[in-house]
Amino acid sequence: MNNTLSHEERDAFKQEIFHSLHCALPGNIISFDPDRQTASIQPAVKLGSVSYPVLTDVPVFMPMSFEINPGDACLVIFSDMDIDNWFETGETSAPNSSRRHSLSDGFAFVGFKVGGASS
Repeated sequence: MNNTLSHEERDAFKQEIFHSLHCALPGNIISFDPDRQTASIQPAVKLGSVSYPVLTDVPVFMPMSFEINPGDACLVIFSDMDIDNWFETGETSAPNSSRRHSLSDGFAFVGFKVGGASS
């Protein structure tokens, strides 16, 4: 019995993995909670005609304070693992789940000038 995958099967398997792996996406701020420094973000790309869901409770990287408004551009990067325990406590701990590169585990970087918008 031959267990070797064909070139086409390897490519299909690789594409399936890549489509489920989330590393970084551009997005737009829907709302921002300045007390928690978290945002709801609409990813600014589609998969064909399908939009990504709004990402909620995304920690926002803010090395200095500035105003964040709905419609502001951002870049969302996704953690290798579930960030829930760390985000709630700030302590080193085991992940809450086996999630990897999930849309639930994003961090937002804001402050980009896009689309000719003035700062």
